Amino acid sequence: MGKIIINESNPFFDVGGKEGDVMYNFRGNNGIKKGSMLYGKTVNLSEMYDNMLSDVKDFLFNGEYIKTVVNDGMDKIKYRLINMHINKKYGITIENVYNKIKGYGGDVTMTMDIIYNELKNKYGVNGVDWMYLYDNVDTFRVNDYEIRMYIGNRIISNEIYEYFVRTNGLRINNWFKNGDHNYLMLEWDIGNKNTILGSMVRNYNQWWQMMTINKKGRRYRGDIRDYDRVLRGRNVSEVFPVYCPVFKNLVLNYTKIDFSNGKNNIKKCSEIAGYSDKGETWSFASIDRIDSNKGYSYDNIRIISQYANHLKNVGNIDQLRRLVRYMDEQNSYF
Repeated sequence: MGKIIINESNPFFDVGGKEGDVMYNFRGNNGIKKGSMLYGKTVNLSEMYDNMLSDVKDFLFNGEYIKTVVNDGMDKIKYRLINMHINKKYGITIENVYNKIKGYGGDVTMTMDIIYNELKNKYGVNGVDWMYLYDNVDTFRVNDYEIRMYIGNRIISNEIYEYFVRTNGLRINNWFKNGDHNYLMLEWDIGNKNTILGSMVRNYNQWWQMMTINKKGRRYRGDIRDYDRVLRGRNVSEVFPVYCPVFKNLVLNYTKIDFSNGKNNIKKCSEIAGYSDKGETWSFASIDRIDSNKGYSYDNIRIISQYANHLKNVGNIDQLRRLVRYMDEQNSYF
């Protein structure tokens, strides 16, 4: 370490040697209580801050942070949990050290946006599992462009988007802010959609939660919201098929995005469904009651295409059989 040059007008010390090294003397007038590990000590502030960020990252991902945020309803003051955690270990908050490092004189209040940005700067955008936080923290919000793009691209890398990425060129173009909301700009070969990040379906579990929440005008599905009970130990693919069990060339769309660009998807399905020589198209995934005379229960449901469900719902089985006989008879004349 180089020679220490004391600057009496500033509690910082200029240190010759490694660039960025800053020595700081906690003289007892910086919110440091007697008995604290830092009281009266001269420390390498930048090194301590770097260690603090490592501790913050560990804290965010060790489960304790998530449990506290979710169970104690502290989602809107998440940064305070981090300050408390760091203060318990170091005797000073990360907010305090951040202000000293940046030379803000204690005027800046630590926020989650600042914490996320500092973690990104230390580890890189790919060095933090942002999806873990996004999936587990209610009202996860971040204004950093790179982090938002990272999350968006991770979402469309989920298998429920695979078909649309491969065949429709689904991609994320950009982000823009409108009022209090950050919008994700989705594009595909024949269309586009601006959507709020939180409205994008991430996986089968979230699709199930969205499809079983009670809404006005929808038959009651609240009794089957338990995702694990739906699976009952089975593989996800057994419960949530990629293709419709009725029409094998209809890909099930679990994303809730209309990739027909506003055109009638039912009509497209009617032209293709069941005809192996006409290629394939998609249909929204739909919860079907195996016995339409019974309600929604775990042993009376399956996932089929919206198109197949639409056909099934227009009549009972006897009526559909009559319709098929009629169509067969009419075709026999030609």
